Amino acid sequence: MAFDLKIITCLTVTCTLCFRLEAQGQVLSDTIRSEAIQEITVTGDRISNPNSVSAAKRADARLMQATGTLQVSDVLKYFSGATVKDYGGVGGLKTVSVRGLGASHTAVAYDGIIITDNQTGQIDLGRFSGSQAESVRMVSGPDNDLLQPAALAAQAAVISLNTGRPDTDGKEASGYAETKYGSFNTLSARTGGDFNSGERNTVSLHAEWLKTRGDYPYIQSNGANSLSMRRENSDVERFRAEGALFSDICRNSSLTTRAYWFQSAQGLPANILYNENAARERLWNRNGFVQSTLRTTVNKRLDLRFSAKYGIAYTRYLNPGVSNTQGKTDNRYTEQEGYLSGTMLYRMADRLSASIGVDGRLSGLDGNGAQQARPTRYTLNSTAALKYASERLTLTGRLNHVVTMERTELREAAESYNHLSPTAGLNWTVWPSAGLHFRASLGNTFRLPTFNDLYFEQIGRRDLRPERATVKSAGIVMENMTGSMACSFYADVYDSSVRDRIMAVPGKNTAVWMMKNIGRVITHGLETGLEIRSHEGIFRPALLVSYTYQRSMDKTDSGSSTWNHQLPYTPRHAASAVVWMENPLVNVSFNLLYSGEYYCNGYNGPEYRMPSYYETGCSLWRSFRLKRYELSLRAECINLTDSRYELVRNYPMPGRQFRISATIVL
Repeated sequence: MAFDLKIITCLTVTCTLCFRLEAQGQVLSDTIRSEAIQEITVTGDRISNPNSVSAAKRADARLMQATGTLQVSDVLKYFSGATVKDYGGVGGLKTVSVRGLGASHTAVAYDGIIITDNQTGQIDLGRFSGSQAESVRMVSGPDNDLLQPAALAAQAAVISLNTGRPDTDGKEASGYAETKYGSFNTLSARTGGDFNSGERNTVSLHAEWLKTRGDYPYIQSNGANSLSMRRENSDVERFRAEGALFSDICRNSSLTTRAYWFQSAQGLPANILYNENAARERLWNRNGFVQSTLRTTVNKRLDLRFSAKYGIAYTRYLNPGVSNTQGKTDNRYTEQEGYLSGTMLYRMADRLSASIGVDGRLSGLDGNGAQQARPTRYTLNSTAALKYASERLTLTGRLNHVVTMERTELREAAESYNHLSPTAGLNWTVWPSAGLHFRASLGNTFRLPTFNDLYFEQIGRRDLRPERATVKSAGIVMENMTGSMACSFYADVYDSSVRDRIMAVPGKNTAVWMMKNIGRVITHGLETGLEIRSHEGIFRPALLVSYTYQRSMDKTDSGSSTWNHQLPYTPRHAASAVVWMENPLVNVSFNLLYSGEYYCNGYNGPEYRMPSYYETGCSLWRSFRLKRYELSLRAECINLTDSRYELVRNYPMPGRQFRISATIVL
């Protein structure tokens, strides 16, 4: 009830503010502000924003279609600087680490509001549909957006899933239906529609269902006695439903409210070394939230943004093969969170702007175990930022502050923390006619241990220390357009230092982790990319190429056996490429993913070496315009060469697979 009351109170206050602004509408200026463009992130068909002080990459609908994106994690594999951990198959956990900092330093936002998991700190990006997202954006460092909520501004990197307000193309309503079928008995269906309700309101409803057996073949290596086997206990059934209301509730204000529900039931594909004993474990998830954002322009100098969210997540893990008095392990957890956010942007002059923001979050975790600590965490994020933007120079500075307090019902709670972290960034247009920019940034981040890190019955350790990281980056970006061709190139070098890094190492399955601190980690890296696109003409070719070099070293103890060794699951070299051609006959794409060798242990011995691998794929698709609807057909092959590899040791990835789909748009 307490969480619901907070949300109701927030929405009441924001609506009251809106009505007051409506009543005072005659004093608001209708003049178009020439300086407003300084505070709006403008995105187009590009992987980087040339005016950003940090590396900003974006995948739009065209790129996601060319790569055959089924889940959001699929397209992130083509972003330089991002390392995707994939435990195999549709149901395998999928997390992203940016610039070697770890998944917990990478925030995930849905339409500008942060998604959190205080229990594990790992957001499974496999939960989010690539079909639903209008674009996916990743920023590695400080963001130019001064209206960014404080909780996002405090993160080292942010992955933003943006849906956007639907365009019904002048019609009262539009809808679609889609079905897909793929290898290993994978079947999915998706449907939805957008409806105009008067001149000011648009309603969007979507639902998606997926089911797969996931029993793909793999080779279990054992010298001369290697066996060909099929993946066990990897079945998945998922359902996702979303509804959104977009309202222009008064002349200078807009309100977006979204409800989201996700549920899944699946087997946990085991580490293949323990296949006989661990292939019966099951996992159930139910996750939902309601969030709302109000944006208001008070006058030509002042903008306001308010957000509220309530979320609940239920998890059940069952292992029926445990030798205890009950003959099983049946863990159930419920996590709830209430979130309130407010940000104010004030334009002091044509080129100078400032903002302040405060976020409050109340998180609690409950479980069925007799020894559950049942922790509650209070988090207060605040931020203050300045920005100077001229035609050729952009300067940003921000100060982020985090305060946390914890209490538990059982045993001692972890310490409270208070941390101040500054960030700064620069973007200078070196050669305007060529579109050449130089950018540089410096940031400091802070992240707490998760509830599982601290309080989990088997592995929780209250002596874990928070991570503190410093990240420096510098690079160039060049964007230019000649006729119908657009070209974008970027290259950034970065250096990060993480103290007391918390490492999560998987055990027998993806539900159980072992936690430890690594005293100090130093990362040196380079990321670069090139994109060329044609926007006009009968034949519209496009090319996207990216490369990442990353050296992440353990610098904890010069006398230890792991001194200067590469961190686990961090390849030094990674590359990707996508090339596609849109034309009236049939659209075609080809993609390539490459990873150099890496290690599955902090000690880089030959027995822990993971070999390099590559994966290729291709797609064909075409749309047909019929009387009252549009029909789209698509066929694709994933892992065309049937490359056999593992991203995580003893969790084999699927080999060659096929997928076909049909979509009707009304």
